[in-house]
Amino acid sequence: MDYLDPKKQLLDTVVLAIGYILVALAITIATIILVEQSYGFGLAKNGTVIQNGLVFFSSQPNPASIYINGVLNSNTTDARLFLPSGVYNVSLFRTGYRSWQRTIVFDAGRVEHFDYPFLFPKTLVTKKVQAYNAAPGFVTQSPSRQWLLLEQPGSISTFDLYDLKNPASPVVTTLTLPANLLTHATASESWQLEEWADDNQHVVLTHDYDGKTEYILVDRANPTQSVNLNNALGTNPAKLTLNNKKYDQYYLYNTNAASDNLLQTASLATGSVLTPYVHDVLAYQSYGNNTMLYVTTDGAPSGKVSLKLLSGSQTITIRTLPISPSYLVNLTGYNGVLYVAAGATSDGQIYVYENPIGQFNNQNGTIIPSQVLNVAQPNYLSFSDNAQFIVEENGTNFAVYDNQNAKAYSYKTQLPLDSPQLHASWMDGDRLAYVSGGKLIVFDYDSTNLQSLMSADGTYSPVFSTNYSYEFDLVPSPAAGKFELDRTPLLIPSDL
Repeated sequence: MDYLDPKKQLLDTVVLAIGYILVALAITIATIILVEQSYGFGLAKNGTVIQNGLVFFSSQPNPASIYINGVLNSNTTDARLFLPSGVYNVSLFRTGYRSWQRTIVFDAGRVEHFDYPFLFPKTLVTKKVQAYNAAPGFVTQSPSRQWLLLEQPGSISTFDLYDLKNPASPVVTTLTLPANLLTHATASESWQLEEWADDNQHVVLTHDYDGKTEYILVDRANPTQSVNLNNALGTNPAKLTLNNKKYDQYYLYNTNAASDNLLQTASLATGSVLTPYVHDVLAYQSYGNNTMLYVTTDGAPSGKVSLKLLSGSQTITIRTLPISPSYLVNLTGYNGVLYVAAGATSDGQIYVYENPIGQFNNQNGTIIPSQVLNVAQPNYLSFSDNAQFIVEENGTNFAVYDNQNAKAYSYKTQLPLDSPQLHASWMDGDRLAYVSGGKLIVFDYDSTNLQSLMSADGTYSPVFSTNYSYEFDLVPSPAAGKFELDRTPLLIPSDL
């Protein structure tokens, strides 16, 4: 019998062992292949092992076809592709839309995300939403993009309030401020935006009248609850901003000689009880409820000023700056990390810092900038809506820093800004916009994919619906002296 034959038993054992070895070898090879693919490794045509990079593509609208060096890829957005290191010309295409294009310099082993491409329709169809007998003096949009507040021409206390929740058919109501809320003007008066609260219901406006100013808290949902903050707080500050974006919490800044450039805190609950916060302040910007970036003469060397950061109970000096007529300061959180940007307008250098408090505590007080941006005589410094990018600007000269990828861009656009614009503004987290030649101009953070879109007026900032499916503009109407609010879909009809 075979099971009693020693030779047969030995042969079966050998065969079984070989089987186990082959199975183990197959598992090992499969594991290596999977690991290599996860790290982007592959085989070239000559059989050599190469390491690819991983790139993600998304688009609005989605899906869009992907062309790599002019060749249609089998994937559409959203997609992830493994590409060897090299230079690639990428184009995203969707029928009815202008293509999005970019040259990518790609390194082996890198992971890149291009989840921001925006495809604009080839044909833009604009329709009138509302007509006005004259140019509205003031327009502002809430941070949520749902609410548009527009001053009715000829009435400083009356506004049109547009609900853009359904941008294809916006609902408009009349908002009237209470009588005696504003100080009576004898010569001229106008509105300026200070800041929206994070509830998207309250907005602080500056009422300029006869060469004077007062701060008005407008409650769009309950206009009768609007407040004259100068009266409520018993003070007349040179500047008033929200503390932590809360409508009833404030920073008050006084610049007269007697005040010693004092920054104070106040609240509606305590009224005229003002609390000193920081002295000798030349410029400031707050973030959250306990972080303040400011420029001060306090403790600065002769001929210099200090850039300081107050966070909780800790105050650090980030660097010194030259004395300047003005300063640009800004800060925000990105991916849980604090980013600071600041500089003197006189030398044009904006210093960008990542996690300055952490650097100070972990490096014996040494704080090193991530990047220095350079634009002569800058007048604008702002983080994008998603905080990934920061722009320094003067007119058509731009410097941009990408916090996520630690890349900087410097460029000059060829289209001038229409008056009275002083700078561009962020359309969203990845694009800048301004009006030139009576048209809205939009381009990516690095100046690529510049698009000339619908008619627009440089007096007003562009307005986009919550999902960017529509854009709204105030423009002169064909009738002399009259204006109209127009609506333009940013999707073709079949995609709306």
